[in-house]
Amino acid sequence: MEFCPVCKSEIKDNQSNCSVCGSELSEKKDSAWICIGSIEDKISADFAEETLKSNQIPVVVISNSGFFGAAGLPLNSLYGHTSALFDLSVPEEYEEDATEILTMILGEKWLKKEC
Repeated sequence: MEFCPVCKSEIKDNQSNCSVCGSELSEKKDSAWICIGSIEDKISADFAEETLKSNQIPVVVISNSGFFGAAGLPLNSLYGHTSALFDLSVPEEYEEDATEILTMILGEKWLKKEC
């Protein structure tokens, strides 16, 4: 079984890019990914993901609402009483740039935190 060198997700045969983080699989860079914060709703999480990717910042958005599909339904969290439903992770070297961009575009919807 092979794994993405960036986000460590499982790789299926004949993939040229990781289906989770989008990294080219020919890259052998071993980058540490860190959770940089949370976003309260799916629309804002999608906007943040697209904005970071358009700025050449790899990002993984993980739903902690209990639904792990592409739709990301706005369900209440199964893991406690929290309004933040989507965690964002980026490679460590992009933390400062990603945080600055998210603060600029999302303001209070962006909850910077240590995960």
